[in-house]
Amino acid sequence: MNIYVLIATIDEGIHRVPSILLPEQEGVRYVVSWQRRPTPSPSRDGGELAALSTEKALLLRPDVTVSVIEGRGLCRNRNNAIKTAIDLLDDPLEDAVFIIADDDEQLMPKAFSRIREAYSKNPRLDGALFRMRSSKDGSYFKTYPPKAVTYGKHPRSYYPSSLEMTFRTRVWQAGLRFNERFGLGSEQLCAGEEEVLLTDITRKGLVVRILPEDICYTEPATTGNRALDDKMLRSKGAVYAYSHSLIWAFFRSWREALSLAVRSCRSPFPIFRNIWSGVKYIRS
Repeated sequence: MNIYVLIATIDEGIHRVPSILLPEQEGVRYVVSWQRRPTPSPSRDGGELAALSTEKALLLRPDVTVSVIEGRGLCRNRNNAIKTAIDLLDDPLEDAVFIIADDDEQLMPKAFSRIREAYSKNPRLDGALFRMRSSKDGSYFKTYPPKAVTYGKHPRSYYPSSLEMTFRTRVWQAGLRFNERFGLGSEQLCAGEEEVLLTDITRKGLVVRILPEDICYTEPATTGNRALDDKMLRSKGAVYAYSHSLIWAFFRSWREALSLAVRSCRSPFPIFRNIWSGVKYIRS
């Protein structure tokens, strides 16, 4: 089973990509989708030239493909990586696995063998979410289910992250992609793309499991520091509305607003209005 690691990066972020790559292995390819400025800025010529040099160094490895696109939007970048990887398949119906990755994360040396074993044992498995540890101290910085569980039946405290996500090619062959209204760089929102994609996958009747296996390291997320950011609040409401009924989204929005208000010693009403604006945005 071939594995394709899809790495989304932007501008000078490409300098971090070489540190992500593991030694060449049979059946493993890396696809780097690089969003960069359309024309070099006079004040950044040095940075632009250094980035181009890094791109050339990456292309010296036969297991690396770099696709360059202009513009912004993390989901757009990820979708370009998916398209590029699909074009690389020897057979359009090849049973390969795609790993969703960023330029600030690190795969464990045993990641590929663990992923292959998980899919080999479960031929009906369409996607698998693994676990990641802190790159600082090796601890888990979020709560995972103690045993394998189907996504959708997981504890409420669990939330998905990008590098935990792996999918068979048949998920993409079914036409599923990241929703470009969500995620960093989108017009109105800045998060929620993982949950929205998983909602689309499960609505298609495909099977995704959360597995108690470690595959990567990353630094603890700082999303909590932006919990009251307008875009973050809108993103929460947008995810609630996209994934559930309007009534559920209303009560979930109020619950989140009250929780954030207590923690920040603020009024819940402005917080709720921001969350609810995300609900209205996605339903419109």
